[in-house]
Amino acid sequence: MKIRIVYFITLLLLCMSCAVEEQLRYEGFSGNAECWSVRVGMPDDWKIINAHLETNQVLVEFDRGRGAEKQIVQLSFPIKDLNKHIQFRGANRINDLAILHFTVEEDPQSKFNPPMAKSEIINGFRTKKVYAIFRTSKFLMIYFTIENTNPGKLLSFIDLRSMKNSTDSFKLVNGVLHFKFGGKRHKVKLPTNEFIGPHEELRGWSGSSNFNGNILRWSTAIEIVSKQKKD
Repeated sequence: MKIRIVYFITLLLLCMSCAVEEQLRYEGFSGNAECWSVRVGMPDDWKIINAHLETNQVLVEFDRGRGAEKQIVQLSFPIKDLNKHIQFRGANRINDLAILHFTVEEDPQSKFNPPMAKSEIINGFRTKKVYAIFRTSKFLMIYFTIENTNPGKLLSFIDLRSMKNSTDSFKLVNGVLHFKFGGKRHKVKLPTNEFIGPHEELRGWSGSSNFNGNILRWSTAIEIVSKQKKD
């Protein structure tokens, strides 16, 4: 009788482990007509093989150590007039967050093809900052967050209200990000110079920001142009 009980419990645990198999998590997306970035939660040891962006979802192909698998992640709202030539270019990885980047046609002769990616987590006394930079031949895509890690000093309602309208409060000047957080102005140096050639410059960008809890997030896609072709 005891042996039967052990077998039954073992079988039950096996079925439960199969039923709760980990799924990808949607974390947000941003972009414009020519480039999009989709944030997906997944363990950092899962290797991304490929991804395909559609109007209302992204299909992710990955390998968790047992061969190629695919999962669909639904977007929060459909992308209008998605360019049919958009393709997956690569990803930033930040612990259990993967930022998947998609753009239209790229210059195959560019030294930034394949693209470059860099991510970093900066822990301060009362804040935690995270940035991820992704460079293709045509675009520079930046993701940035700052989190208030001091539980004894929560942000006030006035701060919260101002951050919800903070889309235009971010400015990137010569690699320095200027913004407001917690009622104070901040500056963060980003290594954008590593991604820009001597005869290139940034021109025009589209971005978005949002505040959730004690975390302020900012995403942007910036066009890269040759200085000779600026005018």
